[in-house]
Amino acid sequence: MESLHLPIIIVILHLINLFCLILLIRSGIQILFDHPKLYWTDDTTDDNHWLRFGKKIMPKDKLWTSLDEAEDPGKLALPGGNHNLGSARHWHFTIAIIWVVTGLIYMGFLFFSGQWQRLIPTDFGVFSRAIDTMYQYLTLNVPAEGATYNALQQLTYAGVVFILAPLAIITGLALSPALVAKYPGFLKLFGGRRQVARSLHFIAMVLFSLFILVHVTMALGFHFYDSVKRITLGNTDVDFALALTIFLMAIILLVAFNVWASFFTLGDQVRLRRILTKFYTPVVRLFFGNMKSNQNYTKKDISPFFRVNGYPPKSEEYNKLKANNFKDWKLKVYGLVDSPLEMSLQDIKDLRKQDQITKHNCIQGWTAVAEWGGLPMSDVMELCKPKKNAKYVLFHCYDIDDKGQAYYSGLRVSDMYDKQTILAYEMNSKTLPIEYGAPLRLRCEKKYGYKMAKYIKSIEFVESFEGVGQGRGGYREDTVFFDWEAAI
Repeated sequence: MESLHLPIIIVILHLINLFCLILLIRSGIQILFDHPKLYWTDDTTDDNHWLRFGKKIMPKDKLWTSLDEAEDPGKLALPGGNHNLGSARHWHFTIAIIWVVTGLIYMGFLFFSGQWQRLIPTDFGVFSRAIDTMYQYLTLNVPAEGATYNALQQLTYAGVVFILAPLAIITGLALSPALVAKYPGFLKLFGGRRQVARSLHFIAMVLFSLFILVHVTMALGFHFYDSVKRITLGNTDVDFALALTIFLMAIILLVAFNVWASFFTLGDQVRLRRILTKFYTPVVRLFFGNMKSNQNYTKKDISPFFRVNGYPPKSEEYNKLKANNFKDWKLKVYGLVDSPLEMSLQDIKDLRKQDQITKHNCIQGWTAVAEWGGLPMSDVMELCKPKKNAKYVLFHCYDIDDKGQAYYSGLRVSDMYDKQTILAYEMNSKTLPIEYGAPLRLRCEKKYGYKMAKYIKSIEFVESFEGVGQGRGGYREDTVFFDWEAAI
């Protein structure tokens, strides 16, 4: 029987795809374990998940934050360890771009070369033939390899290429706070629920993992001799020793890279962030950077439970202000502005108030909808008049960590003109609670929650982040190496 020959470009793309999928799965595991619970509703309470990993039980009698839910996924994940979410995301987005580009090249080659005819079934009889083929494998009456894929192979490969891969991409896009803020209707594909997309994204990861396991097992277990030659050199009419040597070298390099990636990441997360963000941030900025929030949820959408994502400040200064119900608190707006401001909480409340019901997307994975009331940042901009060289705005906060580093968050000045960027002093029609950022917190709805500074002390307009913290544009960026863009 004529052998199935594969063009060398298919062989190369096949190996790149395997490389990418392994790294995507490993980094995906790390991302998942930062909030190791999956839901079918966006009201992510502590007990309404359909699947959870880990053993942590959150206390009922004291305050806890979403960070307390993070679990250590072990060495299988990339990079491994507890709450290495930032580095995992850097790997995930970098490799995702490579994987998508590889897939597009593969799809283009399939259709322009006519190779699609081997892959795509052309009649409904393929299902019955696939069942017969599966029976042959199960009874170890292994069908011979031929010039075309058998029915089972066609259904499997076509399903992976044309259904599973697009599902992974679409559900991944649905997790972007910028995209779903700009186009809330995109989530209608998933019943309006971001958590459905997250659950399906996880299921896609599981299916890819099973596909790799079964595919490799069947290829090497049933047709080892021919598979090695076809995987490495594209056809079976080549020297087996040469093919085996190339195959083993590829496996060694794949394993070595994965081991190196874990050790390098854990050893120098600052450097990893610097390298990988230079690669994928321009792409993120191009496609997501200029999106504006356009959310319009209703009161019936408001979540009954909204996680706390940080402990209140413990400083003496903050406690004194809190004890007096923040009557002595004043917001200072300064830096590269023509008109510096100093406003009390009452001064802010006397200005134009904007109410909005929006979905909060935490970088860890949970979601919640709430109503926020406050002063639009565009009005603040009109009052303080930023100078032309003011590129960024820093929100300085009262909370200070155990090392004495104060929380701050930096965003572009252009983000302040977004109609749903506000300084919130109300939550769900009530005074903003302490645990959610009183007296004042930022809402920039196209970003992840960690960019929305709580316990705001002052606002500073700057030309660069140099000299502020570690110079990376935010506390989370400095300490746990999150990406600054916070759009995907």
